[in-house]
Amino acid sequence: MRVSVMCIALLITPLLVSPVKLFAQDSLEAKRIDWLLGASVGVPSYDGEIAAELLTLGVHFTQFRVNRLGADLSLGTVPRLLGNGVVTFGARAGVALPLALSPRVLLLPSGGLSLLGGFGAGGGGGTAGMNAGVAAVLLRGNAIGFRTGVTWHRFRDTDGALLLWELGFVRGQQQR
Repeated sequence: MRVSVMCIALLITPLLVSPVKLFAQDSLEAKRIDWLLGASVGVPSYDGEIAAELLTLGVHFTQFRVNRLGADLSLGTVPRLLGNGVVTFGARAGVALPLALSPRVLLLPSGGLSLLGGFGAGGGGGTAGMNAGVAAVLLRGNAIGFRTGVTWHRFRDTDGALLLWELGFVRGQQQR
């Protein structure tokens, strides 16, 4: 039930933001933004149980082409486990379709492959799977914004799905 309410809130929030011209002279289009680069904090959930103790820190890179598929990459780790001598990583690689819901609000449905791994003094291991997600991006005229999203992950070695809820910031970058 809590997961359903959070999904609905995530999808409705962008619709409540008042529109401003996206294609104004100082807009993202005028600045030729090619990538959205950002950092986020995430909270995983497995089988309906939120695991706040496994808080994640990550970075993401999304190719910015409104209404066209582009690359979508993300890397993350669980800092708490580093303190216990375990190095963890998670990665997503796939595509996203940036959709302009209003002049400064983007919806980013995405999908692709997922990797999870870790290693410590006793060895290491990992697993692969697939993911699907959606993020909402609220941008300011200076190409800096807020990003929130949820990604569903299904790994071959698990019975259930993992959800990762993320909040963070993005900045538009022009390819040089």
